[in-house]
Amino acid sequence: MKSGFAALIMVASSIGWAASPSEDLVKSCLLARSVASSITLRNINADEVLQEDDYADGFNASYIVKYRGSDIGYAEGKSDQALIYSGKLYRLSKSTPIGNNNEIKPAAFNPTLAQWSLAKEGKYQYLCVGFNFDGLGQSGSFQNVHGGYLLNLKNKDLYFAVRDVGQ
Repeated sequence: MKSGFAALIMVASSIGWAASPSEDLVKSCLLARSVASSITLRNINADEVLQEDDYADGFNASYIVKYRGSDIGYAEGKSDQALIYSGKLYRLSKSTPIGNNNEIKPAAFNPTLAQWSLAKEGKYQYLCVGFNFDGLGQSGSFQNVHGGYLLNLKNKDLYFAVRDVGQ
């Protein structure tokens, strides 16, 4: 009986840390700047960008930066794209949409036009990649629509979000 109760507690506690990112964290990531005092954000310097064919699992890395000794970047395969973090691939097609994304599905983006950062809120840290859909809507209201991916660095869950950051 005690072991069943302990298992229930473990499941309940794992659900608690698996919660999706807060709305403030999402907006901070999409804007590459903190929108709340509870969030710290560090932009990733992309002064030197590398490329590598056959990086891993049939993916070519078209954008890699070295950050504190680890690879961070973007890779493309035959039918999917992936984020790279610490040498591992996280497929965009397997990301979990969060919030109201206006029916926009996870998709490829131009990594050279994206904002790359690390965000921290409480005990959670995320790799954040924000983009404005390759510069679409340079004038008008669509320029405020940004998309992005957030990779939880603890449990490696990948999230996808689209928001009107002008609101």
